[in-house]
Amino acid sequence: MSLAAHYLVSCRKDGWFVGLEGERYGPFPNGKTGALIAAVQHANHAGKDGHDARVLLRAPDGAVSTVWVFGTDSYPSPWVEDLHRIAQQPRRQRARASAVPDLAAAPVPQPSLAL
Repeated sequence: MSLAAHYLVSCRKDGWFVGLEGERYGPFPNGKTGALIAAVQHANHAGKDGHDARVLLRAPDGAVSTVWVFGTDSYPSPWVEDLHRIAQQPRRQRARASAVPDLAAAPVPQPSLAL
């Protein structure tokens, strides 16, 4: 008999989380993508340890569907690879005021050779 390791990915007001055995992990900085990637990675490890591992996704209407099952679905799952690629795309950078002075633009004092 194997133990269940069912990872539930869901959205709350403060972000995307992964639930497991009554504990909630997150929020994930990459939102749904980050939560799904983490859930599949952890479910894969749990499956290797002999658990009935699967990833569930809760829709906004509350319906829950299975999106990945250890031993049935490939790892890494093709859709997880796509999500991982999306998550690695650089984000648009915001303009920030530099708190560190630009030392390269400052004049370099020359030593005096006068005696």
